[in-house]
Amino acid sequence: MHRLESSIKEHLAPVLKDDGFVGSGRTFRRISGDLIHVVQVQGSRYGGQFAVNLGIQPASIPDLAGNSPDATKIRPELCEFRRRLSEAESDQWWNHAGSKESMDAAVRAAASVYATIGRKLFAEMSGPESPLHNITPAQFEAGLYGFSGFGSTKVRMARSLALMRQSLGNLIDAGAFARIALVNLGGAPALRAELEQLCMTTEVALRTDGEPGGRSRQA
Repeated sequence: MHRLESSIKEHLAPVLKDDGFVGSGRTFRRISGDLIHVVQVQGSRYGGQFAVNLGIQPASIPDLAGNSPDATKIRPELCEFRRRLSEAESDQWWNHAGSKESMDAAVRAAASVYATIGRKLFAEMSGPESPLHNITPAQFEAGLYGFSGFGSTKVRMARSLALMRQSLGNLIDAGAFARIALVNLGGAPALRAELEQLCMTTEVALRTDGEPGGRSRQA
């Protein structure tokens, strides 16, 4: 019986590896600056089709499991910013009949969509001009962001941006993003405690930096 992994190895893996991804089976990863990119083929539990999941994880902050991200093992579902590869706004699945010919055709079609769309999506979110690096708290709070379809909940995205800014020493924006997350947070007492601690830490650090002889930690 032909396996989907064989078609991926023949038709999708070479395209991804040309772009610097490393991996095997159904999951491929690369490091792009301070971000980890992930591409994973997800088969349907019912068989006969698959989707392609894309993930972006800032290397400077914990993944969704709360662990330091491992660029050799992380999966899309653990990335803070995720989306499906798709030619349109809707979810996209590629169908196959289980044969080598049909799997090869489906994977070739998915590889073509990655080459024309997925590659561009990753490029839009990477480098110095990435909105992950440049969006302001005011823009985010007003909903003036798209992130090329990558994301999660508003609370988690605000938390991620707060931690990213904190890692860069931009404490003003780190605190502002943390407060946005707090305002939009419902339950989740553990997350509330973390965000409140982040707000307090940034405020204390900013006051300390403002004292005579203090060293500014803002970006």
